[in-house]
Amino acid sequence: MKRATAEVLAVRTVGRLLVVDPSLLERQRIAGILEAVGYEVILSDSPSDAIEQVVGAEPGSICAVITELNFPTGDVNDLIHALRTNPAWVHIPIIVLTPQPPLARVVELARAGVTTILSKPFSAVVLLRRLRDCMEDCAAPVGDQRVSWTLTEYVSRELKRADRSRSHLSLTVLRLPPDIEEEEMPELIRSLMRNLRQSDLVVRIAPREIALVLPDADARAAQAVVRRLQVPLPGTVTAGIAVYPTEAADANVLLHLARERAGAALQMV
Repeated sequence: MKRATAEVLAVRTVGRLLVVDPSLLERQRIAGILEAVGYEVILSDSPSDAIEQVVGAEPGSICAVITELNFPTGDVNDLIHALRTNPAWVHIPIIVLTPQPPLARVVELARAGVTTILSKPFSAVVLLRRLRDCMEDCAAPVGDQRVSWTLTEYVSRELKRADRSRSHLSLTVLRLPPDIEEEEMPELIRSLMRNLRQSDLVVRIAPREIALVLPDADARAAQAVVRRLQVPLPGTVTAGIAVYPTEAADANVLLHLARERAGAALQMV
């Protein structure tokens, strides 16, 4: 076992990982294993905090999420759902750590989108091997193309729901001022999430652009959301709004209109 561990530790890796566990000691133990082979580790003590950290990060900047199954507050299912319904993070590996759960729970987690379940207790070498395998599997091309959800694909799905319910959907793009530092972005996006509904989606689509998908919101409702969000946002933030079905019925057209309007608003500032 010592030889196997040495072989794994000999392979230096890079990337950021998010470790979610209510126990400080367990977070530190797992972080020590990961940092020993070159990973940068972000720590979180609850599913709600983990969701904020991921959504606030630049897409692709976190390589995997390693999370405990049981929390005294919060539900890991909320974290899994947030990742698997967000186009920017739908393919991120999710590793759940837990004592051997009942078979029904294993099936439930698999259906929810968990990549793998690692039974406690586990050794450093087992954790690192499982992590490596999950990251390779999630990055593997399928038919020479990696399967992924883009923002427009997500919006297309929401448009079908809006059509069935005969409701509006607004796609809003916020353009942030250039003087915002990268380290400020996570807290900024967390503040946006706190001011939005659970059904709303926040996606960072460019270094200085954030898209908001607002179901059941017409132009007036979207404008009200933008006015409300201006309070926690620093500096001058411009917004572009496009509404289904009054302005377009295609996700790409909606996104184009919203970005174009955000850019036009910026020129008028």
